[in-house]
Amino acid sequence: MKFILMLVFGLFVGGCAHKSQFPNHRISSEDLKLTIPKRFEQYGHNDDVSIILTFSGGGTRAAAFAYGVMQGLKETPIQLNSTSQVEMLSLVDVISSVSGGSFTSAYYGLFGDKLFTDFEADFLKTTLQSRLTRQLLVNPINWFRFMSGNYNRSDLTAQHYQKHIFKDKTFADMRSDAPLIMINATDIATGAGFTFSDEHFRWLCSDLSAFPVGKAVTASSAVPVLFSPVLIKNHGGCLPYEFQLETISDEIRYQQQALIMRRFLDKERYPYLHLVDGGVADNLGVRAILNQIYGQDNNFWQTLKAYRLDHTKKVLFLVVNAAATLNGELSKSPKTPGLTDTLNAVTTIQSQNYNADTLDLLELSAPKWQAQVREGRCQEYFSADCNDFSFHVTELNFTHVGEPLASELATIATALQLPDEQVDKLIAAGKDLVRQSPVVQSFIKEIEAK
Repeated sequence: MKFILMLVFGLFVGGCAHKSQFPNHRISSEDLKLTIPKRFEQYGHNDDVSIILTFSGGGTRAAAFAYGVMQGLKETPIQLNSTSQVEMLSLVDVISSVSGGSFTSAYYGLFGDKLFTDFEADFLKTTLQSRLTRQLLVNPINWFRFMSGNYNRSDLTAQHYQKHIFKDKTFADMRSDAPLIMINATDIATGAGFTFSDEHFRWLCSDLSAFPVGKAVTASSAVPVLFSPVLIKNHGGCLPYEFQLETISDEIRYQQQALIMRRFLDKERYPYLHLVDGGVADNLGVRAILNQIYGQDNNFWQTLKAYRLDHTKKVLFLVVNAAATLNGELSKSPKTPGLTDTLNAVTTIQSQNYNADTLDLLELSAPKWQAQVREGRCQEYFSADCNDFSFHVTELNFTHVGEPLASELATIATALQLPDEQVDKLIAAGKDLVRQSPVVQSFIKEIEAK
């Protein structure tokens, strides 16, 4: 039955082209100059400590695991100095997320500590998938809307998310004291990751503040075939920020990313973006942050200054990875795997390989970034402790919880709706891993030793 519903979704939504309404409005260059600096003023708490989180994809499995990590951070006190003890969660300055992880990051960005009282009832422990199925297959009004060619399942889903989960909020409603929330999708026309950020919306001559958060999360979690791409318009009439057009490093990796984004200056050739699940380009949410650093000539010191984090002395980069594992049961049968098992295996293999490359790149970059900050700060802000900076990187994933629980969690379905018992286990695992992580505990001890 599950496969039949999936097939119906794919045929109903993906089988014909449509022209959906795009919700990103054109804004003039003058307006951009006025609105963007105000948003940048929000970022950076000017603490000595900064935590960067990334939340992976994986449906409600990923959302619940990320939520558990957030609970673990909230319940972990850290002594900044002799008079100041804070929750570790309060030190988070950036959250980058894809797909299922974007539900958690967006909700926290909008509602703060209500995440810990309302999120389970609003999303994690709901019949969301069943409700969407009924709206698609049972409601005759939606049948006619789909047949019009101007409405699809992603439009229906976005309306539901926007109303019932994100309470009709736009990016303008993100809390002024919230971390920088980076919700990531993939543009299937260019293959590039696309972040719902001021910088990326500047390429499109659009104002992020007016964009519905529910629509962004829909794009971030729009699994190809099951959901149609989310359409947004590449408007003309303005230029990117100067730093986005500057010559960057000679390294090929950075050149390629810059060239992909600069395609959006060609408004006639690329008038639209068709956005699908952010996990297609990067299922960890890490590359969106790497691309921000590449945009600053791959210089972490310049990046800290751009986000008003230049006083930071300790950085923790915490990758929350709820990736599934391969189904080992397939090797126990001579039968040819079915379509669903084959597709799941192929996507898992691709994701695992790319995730490993991304994590290697992050860990290899950390020593270089640490040296850049020490050198840059001592040149520009010379002081006795200008060299006091350290960069810590770690990943939290299911393998760290031990067997047999690790295998149980890693084989939980990638779905919008899970049994409450599975949700509770995922939350508990996330909380426990914060307390058990050697890197997290070492980070705390280093700060409290000062």
